Amino acid sequence: MKGRFLKLLSLVIILTISLASCTKEGIDLGKFNLSYGVIVGTNPDYSVKLDNGTTLTIRVNRVPQIIVKDGQRVLVDYTILEDDNKPAVSALPGTQPVILNYIYDILAKNVIMSSAVNTVEKSDSIGHDYIDVLDSWVGSKYLNIHFEVLRENPVTKHMISLVYDEERSTATDKYFTLRHNAFGDRRAYNSFGRVSFNIENILSTISDGSNVKIHLEWKSDFYGDQSKTIVLSNWFCD
Repeated sequence: MKGRFLKLLSLVIILTISLASCTKEGIDLGKFNLSYGVIVGTNPDYSVKLDNGTTLTIRVNRVPQIIVKDGQRVLVDYTILEDDNKPAVSALPGTQPVILNYIYDILAKNVIMSSAVNTVEKSDSIGHDYIDVLDSWVGSKYLNIHFEVLRENPVTKHMISLVYDEERSTATDKYFTLRHNAFGDRRAYNSFGRVSFNIENILSTISDGSNVKIHLEWKSDFYGDQSKTIVLSNWFCD
């Protein structure tokens, strides 16, 4: 009995060591990165351009079954391929060879001008329901928002919109309001979401080298009217 126990213990130790040291091409697959970007190309030969301008070239695709389309907004999970912390010699400037671990589709929408919803009916159509902003930032041409709403029916689709206030906005202060239409869904439990709004047309009006404040406003369920200011220092447009 004792001998059988020792054999089992040895087997467990061997398996543990093997699993702990399991890598592909010398890369620790436990090291991963999460970044926002857009798809360039289509299956099976595509890359991902990150918001910081870096293009991820996919050397190993661990999710070939995921179908993507050119220009699709994504959150990408990847592992950098490198040797002793040095980029691969075959990498071109501005590119990074990676192992693609997973791709999450991100809801991408255009911003709505306030003049387009300047009547009661039009304003009601995008909703006045509560929403909470958990995080927000500007990346590339997008205003990215992590949000939370209360909902009950998982089948009922909610609508999230971003309205640009043309009247209040100036050359140095840009005002946006995040809107939510629950379409009558009962407020029962918290539901997390991600959305990227294309604000390129507004960013293009900012002079190179300018310091601009992005003011994001929303109506919170528990805290009432809320706002956050994102400062773009020395902004340069593409």
